[in-house]
Amino acid sequence: MSLLSALTLLPLALAASSGCSATLPKGLTPGGASQNLTISSASVIGKKTERRYIIHLPQTFSAKNDKAAPLIIAPHGQLLPAWTMESITELSKPAFNKDHIVVYPLGLDFQAPGIQWLSDPAAPPSSVLDDRIFITEILDHLESTLCIDKTRIYAAGVSNGGGLTGIIACDPKLNKRFAAFAGVAAAFYPDSSLTEPLFVAGCKPDLAPGRKLPILEFHGLNDSVIAYDGDNSPDPMSLPLTTWVDSWVSKNGCSGTSPVVKTLEAGTVKESRWSCGGKTDVVVHRTIQNFGHGWPSVAAQSALLESLRIGPTTWNATTEIMTWFSKWKLSA
Repeated sequence: MSLLSALTLLPLALAASSGCSATLPKGLTPGGASQNLTISSASVIGKKTERRYIIHLPQTFSAKNDKAAPLIIAPHGQLLPAWTMESITELSKPAFNKDHIVVYPLGLDFQAPGIQWLSDPAAPPSSVLDDRIFITEILDHLESTLCIDKTRIYAAGVSNGGGLTGIIACDPKLNKRFAAFAGVAAAFYPDSSLTEPLFVAGCKPDLAPGRKLPILEFHGLNDSVIAYDGDNSPDPMSLPLTTWVDSWVSKNGCSGTSPVVKTLEAGTVKESRWSCGGKTDVVVHRTIQNFGHGWPSVAAQSALLESLRIGPTTWNATTEIMTWFSKWKLSA
């Protein structure tokens, strides 16, 4: 091989994880049924706990596990099991996702009201249970087991899972492993609603000069669970979505630019996109008229989920998110 060829391949080699060419876990096949995997976790502070996640390999994944593939971490909402997250997002379907590995982590049923993530007012504090540790462990396990493109790792969560996605973005160490973050009906809270500061005083992404941390959020204006203006009375106040979005516009150094605003989907969607520093669509926000709490999709969901989101939409959030993710990758 010539020196030029070697130099050309070097970034690809640096991007690939150590798990390339390892034997695939039992039962896990490209395009096959999603599998439940279990790992030992230190996320419950002071003890080891068995924690689970669902994983799906796309049809295009190399059966020899020798070609690096991008990865999406997709946390579910509070009381919404991981397999339901897989169903409503349709991220495991080739029609929406041709080449990304998708992992659906499962929150712990640690205390009332049930399975949830750090970031909710009802969740235990990080001194008791820290899901950032679990996400780190998942990444470490996957990168040592599968051929992962480490420059193309993404997070997409709904509701409380969107809140976890936000916490990952705020974490100065963990966010360096992700290329972009998407939240849908995401739950972010002011410090006064939580047992510890996570989204305001605790959000310190520590972006290196010139680095952008791409953020996307879609939210229904009729959301009765995580209200757009933050007024969830009698439940704890959440951050108004404009406050969260504006904070990331500022963190990304885009405050000096005006967003490109479009009205879409027969006037039901208002989309704002901020670009700066030579990067387009660094922050993207969609408000959805006459839509409640849930994942926008054309496909019908369960009666309970339909009652919360107030019916299907004429567009799919997953399509929009996948297109936006394709814009972003980390430097090798």
